[in-house]
Amino acid sequence: MQTQSLFSTVDTSIVDVQRQGAITIAQLCHKPANSLEYISIHNAFRTNSVKVEEVSESGNVNELFLTNLSNKYLFIMDGDILKGAKQNRVVNTSILVAPNKKMIIPVSCVEQGRWGYRSDKFRPSDEVAHGKIRREKSMNIFFNKGCGREKYQTNQSQVWDNVEESMDQLGVFSSTASHSDVFREKRKDFTKLINKITLNKNANGLAYFVNGTLSGIEIFNRNDVYADYFEKLKYAIAMDSEIKFSTKVESYGISDDKAKEDILYCIDDFNSQLENIDSCEGVGLGVESRLVTDKEVYYDLTYQKQTVHQSILVIDCINRLNRLDKLRYQRMRAVKDDIKIDKDPIAIPANEKVSFYTKILKYFRSSNE
Repeated sequence: MQTQSLFSTVDTSIVDVQRQGAITIAQLCHKPANSLEYISIHNAFRTNSVKVEEVSESGNVNELFLTNLSNKYLFIMDGDILKGAKQNRVVNTSILVAPNKKMIIPVSCVEQGRWGYRSDKFRPSDEVAHGKIRREKSMNIFFNKGCGREKYQTNQSQVWDNVEESMDQLGVFSSTASHSDVFREKRKDFTKLINKITLNKNANGLAYFVNGTLSGIEIFNRNDVYADYFEKLKYAIAMDSEIKFSTKVESYGISDDKAKEDILYCIDDFNSQLENIDSCEGVGLGVESRLVTDKEVYYDLTYQKQTVHQSILVIDCINRLNRLDKLRYQRMRAVKDDIKIDKDPIAIPANEKVSFYTKILKYFRSSNE
């Protein structure tokens, strides 16, 4: 069996580029494909091969109990939304579950206004959390110390803030502050943004651009698992596009050559910073590797030296800083002297915000070591 390098430009090629309005999706072939046998949690739900429930009658906001009822390996993607029980949750990190395995999985709440049973177990959803939620969860895990269960806990308040922010930006009201309500209310609008983009059966990954700017990359070992997530990822991309451009702007795409150049550069950038990678045993099987730079958040789950899932989530530095709430600005002011910033963070002009955010990342990384 061929051994795979993490984030290899040699092993990644573009098989298809499709455009619709502000969104461009380049579907990828990442080799070796189908070298591992596993099914998605969505496939498992369809065949009644998995059960997900609260850890106890009283429950725990940040943990769920999963039972793999099959003799197959089971994959759960970071960002998968599980609905039901006491409140809807988002999975904190990608997980490969062994056959017939029972285990606790780390999650975050994406329905702040409910804590009461609607069902005794969870059901699948047709959504994946939008990019900012996934990106900041992964950053939390990267900065966490150790490799135990606490490693995979995230900032719950930050997740709630991001759900609330998306509701405000998209003009959606939810009585329980539910991420799923945003998808339900805006689904028709999202569909208009991505309904002409179709699955390429030869692909096992994608890169997506919003208004010509690379926003993320998702790669799976298996074509069929990629197919299971394709529509869900499209709708998450549409939500990101709507949030990013909540006021109407002129839409433009990106050429095939420029798309290829940006994708390969982004992948290769990981290999120039290998000394900063954070690696840990996965929640289930395999090893996780993460890297946070001033531009991207990288993630890889590998099992038996084969990639199970990879993601690259691009940091929208300017939007991130423009939307920081008062508390975050206060925290930045508190460390301003330590990182030798001679300007008030609020007053920093747009063309200097990327370098400012780089200093913030380096400061908090060093303070956690």
